[in-house]
Amino acid sequence: MNVHSARPKVNDLIFRLIGRSIHPELYTTCATAEVQKKNFSATLRICETGHIASIQHKGKSFCEILTSFQNPLPSQKRLLEKPVRGCRSESVQLDPDLYYQVSYQLEELDYVIFKNVHEEYLMDSQRADLSYHFVSESRLAPGALSIIDFEANQSSLLIHAFHTFPDELAVVKTQSLFEF
Repeated sequence: MNVHSARPKVNDLIFRLIGRSIHPELYTTCATAEVQKKNFSATLRICETGHIASIQHKGKSFCEILTSFQNPLPSQKRLLEKPVRGCRSESVQLDPDLYYQVSYQLEELDYVIFKNVHEEYLMDSQRADLSYHFVSESRLAPGALSIIDFEANQSSLLIHAFHTFPDELAVVKTQSLFEF
């Protein structure tokens, strides 16, 4: 089912890590994937503003969220909160046996390059673990696209996410690693 695109402006994007679960009614889920391993479980979601990765490990929950700062999310247990600008890398020791690393990047491109990158992502989305192509607000512009690929084993979860913002000719790329 397609959902009308409600992508925020890229200047409104914020990357958060929260040490608790987030209620599903706080965001619109467009696509979901589940990961079950011996040491952890995870739910990966594409939402209108970006993505949410919910991790459960030894009775604790952690959520990585790419969203707009305007989205109302709990302020309790915020472990990381950074605006999405340029390129950044962060790391957090979540538990004695759970380490988290993330790198995220905002690329603002010219029209021709964006169009080529977007076409490549469209082809990649066909074999991605999780993807969603939003309906375009204009018949001349492509709809926003989100892609998530992940690798999971007993000791780690690696997540690659790509989100396009056609109105602003921008791409947000994230790479997250949870090590158990």
